[in-house]
Amino acid sequence: MKKCISPKCEDSTVYEEKPCGKKRCKRKARQKNQFNIVHLNKDSSHLIRQAPSRIWSKWSSWSPCSESCRTQRIRICRKPGRCRKKQQEQTAYCYHDNSMCENYVLNLLDKQKDFYERNRYQYNNDNMARRVSRRRKLSKRCGQPYRKTRMLKIIGGTESKKYKWPWHVAILNKYYEVFCGGTLIGPRWVLTASHCIRPYLRVRLNEHDLRARDGRELEMTVYKIFQHPKFNHKTVDNDIALLQLPRAVRMPVACLPSRSPRPTEICTVMGWGKIRTSDTYGTSRLHEAKLPIVHPNVCRRSYKHFLITSNMLCAGWPSGKSDTCAGDSGGGLFCPFNRRSKIAYSVQGITSFGDGCGLRNKYGIYTTVFNYLKWIFYVMDHYS
Repeated sequence: MKKCISPKCEDSTVYEEKPCGKKRCKRKARQKNQFNIVHLNKDSSHLIRQAPSRIWSKWSSWSPCSESCRTQRIRICRKPGRCRKKQQEQTAYCYHDNSMCENYVLNLLDKQKDFYERNRYQYNNDNMARRVSRRRKLSKRCGQPYRKTRMLKIIGGTESKKYKWPWHVAILNKYYEVFCGGTLIGPRWVLTASHCIRPYLRVRLNEHDLRARDGRELEMTVYKIFQHPKFNHKTVDNDIALLQLPRAVRMPVACLPSRSPRPTEICTVMGWGKIRTSDTYGTSRLHEAKLPIVHPNVCRRSYKHFLITSNMLCAGWPSGKSDTCAGDSGGGLFCPFNRRSKIAYSVQGITSFGDGCGLRNKYGIYTTVFNYLKWIFYVMDHYS
């Protein structure tokens, strides 16, 4: 631990973690007893930083994380005449990674407006407490769905398999209404359309049925919004944005593309938009569609009165049998590729706009993600 001596740092403290190079560290055994401690109470958070005094003994080890997501510890009064109590107790929320308590506790944190990362740290029964500072690299297994199944269209189509697309994110406005979609591309980053940006946004992960909850959903308020600086509201050019989450999530992420999509390549879109053009509202369950990439010249002929820039791509069937529609904005266009004999998906496009829904010779317009890789990596590297 190092104390910052610069006046700009105020009372900041830097925690440095070094790996143990010796066998006696027993890393595997230590990880089994390790869990996360969260202090929602300022007094409790203050106690964690108190050093043992002459009056009080050292704090005991934290008790195992219970089914109610609680843990506690005590310290004994060494001088009864000077203490109000014989022992002092401290309780805190706790959770193991990838457990039910993790969703429960982190949702509580999201509701605490005055909560900061300094109130969370990792603990194990070897009495090692340290700040959580996670910047995980993008998963090498990005873009792999949970299971294989056939994909059908949104307009006139059927429902997606539950949790098949774990990186697809629901974006909610201040009224808690799902009005756009997004794509999880990193533990703290969601890719979406710039025209979906509002002053206040929330995201919901692991969502399938908007009318039912099964306990796997994870909802949180967006921490920071990064709209592309050259987004044009009139031409809808550069229709891309990044949303930074308040904390990292452990979920599969979509791959970023290594090339632009090719014409006739079959890709997949998804969302909670309208199933039929006559529908007033979108569907409550996630739907998906297979769409071919359309040649740019064919797309421009179809949209003579619109400016189709090099940052846009078209996808859809000439008959209009499959299309994205209202409510699907910001969602990804995912194209498959082979990786080590397995099928994975990269987000090649972001649903931007279109002329109607499912109309003949009217294709959906998508933002070409490949054109913005430098901007995406710049934002993620500088603000992670």
